[in-house]
Amino acid sequence: MRRTIRITAAILFVALAAAACGGDTFDPTGPCSADGTAPGAYPDLEAVVPKLFAGAPPRQVDSGRTCTKTALGTLTEHRIKELRFAGATWGTGTDSGLTLATFVVADGPPLDPAWLAEFYETGARAGKNVQSVEPSDVSIGGDIAGRRIDVLNGESFQTVVVWPRDGRVAVVIVADFVREIQTREAHDKIVAAALAAYQT
Repeated sequence: MRRTIRITAAILFVALAAAACGGDTFDPTGPCSADGTAPGAYPDLEAVVPKLFAGAPPRQVDSGRTCTKTALGTLTEHRIKELRFAGATWGTGTDSGLTLATFVVADGPPLDPAWLAEFYETGARAGKNVQSVEPSDVSIGGDIAGRRIDVLNGESFQTVVVWPRDGRVAVVIVADFVREIQTREAHDKIVAAALAAYQT
């Protein structure tokens, strides 16, 4: 699962990227002075992420926050000062996995899904081994406008889908090792299943 986490962090899922610096010193209370994540940090956010994918519970559920300019990236241009999040992570292969997450702003203007999509796209384009980044508009559940970013990063198909949900921003991230998944079509099926898990 370590490679899955590295792959996912490569497309800038804040919750997993911040996990490396959270540890025992992360304090989810009071003013935010450092990025971090931990299981149970924000139970209200963890409660809204899906509990099952393909009939199985996640390998990991945690939540956290980020407030440093480096981690917030392009979100600072929209006056975002503190971003809170929760995510559930599944392994779908030896080197493949997915995360279903939710994000909300704790200090600043309401989080616009377009800003989070911009954050992911900008991060993907700056990736070291990225061969292609293909953003597109998508429809979630037939009537909700979302944004999808497809990335070919080294030997990994990666997809991020962002859309508004219940006053927060929902995110699906799928990273599939090409040698395991074989085809883009097979990867797309996992993306569709991940989106379906969020709709149930």
